[in-house]
Amino acid sequence: MDMTHGSSDPQTDLLAPAFGSADHPQGGAPITPFAAVIHAPRAYSVGDAATMRVRETTADLHPHLPPVPAWGYGRGHRPAQSPGPLIEVRAGHPSRITWRNEIASPALPFLSSVVSGDDPADSVQNHLGCGTGVPSDHAGAPVGWLVTHLHGGHVGPESDGWPDHMIPPGGVQSCHYPNDDDNADLGLTKIGASLWYHDHAMNATRLHVMAGLFGGYIVRHPREAALGLPTSASSGEVVLLVQDRNLGVDGSGTLRLLHKTTDETAEFFGPLTMVNGALWPRLAVEAGLLRLRLYNGSNARHFRLHLLDRRGAPVHSRVLVIGSDAGLLWRAATLADEAGITLAPAERVDLLIDLRGLADQPVYVVNSASAPFSGDPAPADLLTPRPADRLPFPQVMRLDLRPGTRPVRERVWDELAAGAVLNPAYRRLVHVASAPDPAQPPELVLPHDHAHRLIVMSESDPPGHLQLTEMAAAADGTVEIQLPHDTAPQRYSATGSSFYDTVGIMPTLGRWEVWRFLNTTGDTHPVHIHQSTFQPLGAAGTAYVTQDANGPLYDQATHTTRAPLVPDPAGMPRAFESAEVTGWKDTLRVDPGQLVSIAIRFDRVGRYVYHCHIIEHEDREMMRPFVVTPVPMAAGHDHGH
Repeated sequence: MDMTHGSSDPQTDLLAPAFGSADHPQGGAPITPFAAVIHAPRAYSVGDAATMRVRETTADLHPHLPPVPAWGYGRGHRPAQSPGPLIEVRAGHPSRITWRNEIASPALPFLSSVVSGDDPADSVQNHLGCGTGVPSDHAGAPVGWLVTHLHGGHVGPESDGWPDHMIPPGGVQSCHYPNDDDNADLGLTKIGASLWYHDHAMNATRLHVMAGLFGGYIVRHPREAALGLPTSASSGEVVLLVQDRNLGVDGSGTLRLLHKTTDETAEFFGPLTMVNGALWPRLAVEAGLLRLRLYNGSNARHFRLHLLDRRGAPVHSRVLVIGSDAGLLWRAATLADEAGITLAPAERVDLLIDLRGLADQPVYVVNSASAPFSGDPAPADLLTPRPADRLPFPQVMRLDLRPGTRPVRERVWDELAAGAVLNPAYRRLVHVASAPDPAQPPELVLPHDHAHRLIVMSESDPPGHLQLTEMAAAADGTVEIQLPHDTAPQRYSATGSSFYDTVGIMPTLGRWEVWRFLNTTGDTHPVHIHQSTFQPLGAAGTAYVTQDANGPLYDQATHTTRAPLVPDPAGMPRAFESAEVTGWKDTLRVDPGQLVSIAIRFDRVGRYVYHCHIIEHEDREMMRPFVVTPVPMAAGHDHGH
């Protein structure tokens, strides 16, 4: 296969996986990379109201493969598709979307199996097909009962997609989306948010997203056009939903998607990469300015994405990071000094890429992140497969650059690269004001009376059961933790860890809060908080000592510590990336052994959830409720400053 548009550079051969017939789920021809063609999705503009129907459909993954069964969304009476239609709304203009569950059969459209063992040298999750796996019965999962969540949406509780508010086949969910900002009363306006919608059914989210229930949702703001940014597919804006997938064949010989996990790794990690519903696709774009909105829609896989030329050399100097989850950053950030674009599940990033002068050349998108992700830096060699890290094929997609026909907005790139302000309403949240610095965003000092929360992420021994455990200061507490501002460990008691435990976090409407997440597990956990956006505090997390030679210091079963959890003076804190500290977030990763603090404020009253967005973890109790109240209530557990 032609990988290089005529180039014979041997380095490009590394981009071509050696798929033979044995690797093909049905035998025959290999699954050729970059044979599937995708196009920039055109947005469906929603006005005052719209109807989305959830139905059975099929997905065309690759021209060498037959269509596979899937579930998808169809707007109005149009056929369902997966991913669902790209929805576009106007900031400040509310919409009502009716989600109709028209699934005819509750049987999942994909195969699901659990295999024993996972040899690190050649992980079975790298292999196509079920192998010797045992079919999963998904006991307790309400398959086919659906509830749609607008991820990143600033909505009331009745429209948020509460996990237990599931609708059966034939049911209807009607949601009011204000399409406005939290903290807008403070003038902290978000601009051009990249939201997305997906199913959020209790104990079935991982299954329904795997079935195909996800899609993009853009909140368009007038400032995007005023800045001269591309705002449509025809003007050079491309939305890409990236996910990992696996394939297998059922007893009747029908090709199906495969949700394969191991008895040692509950998370789903697939060997193949799917972009906008196609495996290893290619996309033709003009060799001008390209606005690329990237979504990680995977169940569990993190991506660290790199753009490479035909020789395998990074072209990161041609990339500006202009937005994160909730919209445009204060100023654009260069990518040259960052090791790729790291996206945890559910995270999004908005890029402006200068492709001028590269016509008739390919640009490859590759992934360098291991699975499970631990925060390790990118390897020096980005192209060599790493089966032991569950990365058998690093390739994601190829951009084919054709001569441009649109006027190139050179002014946009030049101004943003020179430091022009994208979002003048952005303020960096801080505890204490620092001296004004024109190179740094303006600051907003948190009020002195803000509340504090402490949540510990833990895993049982033997591994498998993950929890978010809320802590409250208590003189007789059995958990000892020294927070970064303390001079000695303090005692805490666990107040809730299972989803149906008593609600322990009850923020007061309009009051700022600081939530601290301490990760005592060996995996990175992307935290998502419903209803509001937030910022990480400081420039980095804090490294902690969470285990010794005898194992974890925190015992999840008894909620006790063998020794205090204290900052690690020799540890490496996780430095926040530019898209995390100059923009608003709704999902933030917490690496192993790290404590991360965020500042958040809620302006909708009602019941919501926060959870890990590795959705196999979410479905296994790594999710907790909270209730926003109009006045302070005693059920909240503030531990003070």
